[in-house]
Amino acid sequence: MSEAIALIESAMRADAEALRLIGQNIANAEVTAYRRQIPLSSVGYSQIATEMERSENALSSGVAIDSQPGTLRATGETFHVAIEGSGYFAVQSPAGIALTRRGDFRVNAQGMLTSASGHPVMGTSGPLLIGASSPVISTDGTVSVEDEVIGQLQIVQVAPDAQLQYLGEGMYAAASGVLASNDGYGAVRQGFLETSNVTPVGEMVQLMETLRHFEASQRFVRGYDQMMEKAISELGKIG
Repeated sequence: MSEAIALIESAMRADAEALRLIGQNIANAEVTAYRRQIPLSSVGYSQIATEMERSENALSSGVAIDSQPGTLRATGETFHVAIEGSGYFAVQSPAGIALTRRGDFRVNAQGMLTSASGHPVMGTSGPLLIGASSPVISTDGTVSVEDEVIGQLQIVQVAPDAQLQYLGEGMYAAASGVLASNDGYGAVRQGFLETSNVTPVGEMVQLMETLRHFEASQRFVRGYDQMMEKAISELGKIG
């Protein structure tokens, strides 16, 4: 396979991944606190030419999480909690501690505060046992039941350069740069939920642009194939 075709193939694979992420963003536009995923790919034709000159055969790609928070929506529900500012709630998932902005919590049969998917919500000293009573959650995350403090929500700060991996169900894993701290995140708001930061119209625009780029890559491949076929045919006539 020629370097040109290999590079175009990389570009088309990157476009396919971008389309997958855009579809995922649109599907999660109404999911509480979902943060859109952004495809990071060097797929422009000027980049292809540069990479060809360097005799490389792959284009850089990756996925970033859009850290722009959604808006806070008042629900008045006792177990609905949102973070105003930065930071993430910590939950105990099967794979270890996971991060989430999704605060539509509930209480399980054992009286433990859990995420919507049933994972224990972590306090600064471990899982939070609420019991059958309705808790009061202050702006610093302190959880009280009948005027007795039972714990404090663990709010995890993430360094700006930390890489987050989406695990599904509004949860993320941090590969590096996590700062386990309850300082500087803003405020906890009981009775509120954060909306998704996805703008469907913007995603549709990205979808159309990516499709056009993919189709342009296809035309490039067809044109290159026809050029090579003609060259081989002409060479066959020599001699």
